[in-house]
Amino acid sequence: MTLTNRAVGVGTAGFVLSRLLLEPPSRALAEHFGNPQMRGTWPLDDADSRTALDSLGADLYEDLLEDHTALSRVVSLQEAAWRADEDPARLHADLVAAYEAGGLRPLPADDHVGHQVALLAHLATRLVDAGAGAGAGAAETARAAALASQELREAHLDRVIGPILDGIARQARTRLYRAVPGLVRGFLAADRALCAVVLDGLT
Repeated sequence: MTLTNRAVGVGTAGFVLSRLLLEPPSRALAEHFGNPQMRGTWPLDDADSRTALDSLGADLYEDLLEDHTALSRVVSLQEAAWRADEDPARLHADLVAAYEAGGLRPLPADDHVGHQVALLAHLATRLVDAGAGAGAGAAETARAAALASQELREAHLDRVIGPILDGIARQARTRLYRAVPGLVRGFLAADRALCAVVLDGLT
């Protein structure tokens, strides 16, 4: 698979997962995950993603809406809730600055991990032109995006995502939300590997 295809796949998966974390799925997205043929179009093919996809099946749409609401009550997806080591105001300011620098629009104003996944997905799309023969400008843009992704994961997401995903796995009642932790782990691993390839290739 080319670097461009990998970047597109990581970006696509991240945008979908960010929406599932931030809000209930649309009916169309729910039907997509409930359909075996459509699940076969998922852009990531790592072990975590495959296991999660294999566990999926059709859920009643009303059950998905209820599950999302119930999960939001018992598993906080706000980074500050898991960071006793960090001042919440400073954490929020750092994240908003990262969203602004990364060009994420509309600009989020909180520390929800769904926004952080969205930023990683957005930054992945900047790696599309980082392949062999890319001009100096494209290479520099790709390097900056890969570094920004790495910094966001290390300073924020990696510090809290483990217990958040464990909580979702324990509390979810629908097939789709039970699959979300594996899909997110697959996405984060793919994003980390993609950024490593870009940084190694451009040094």
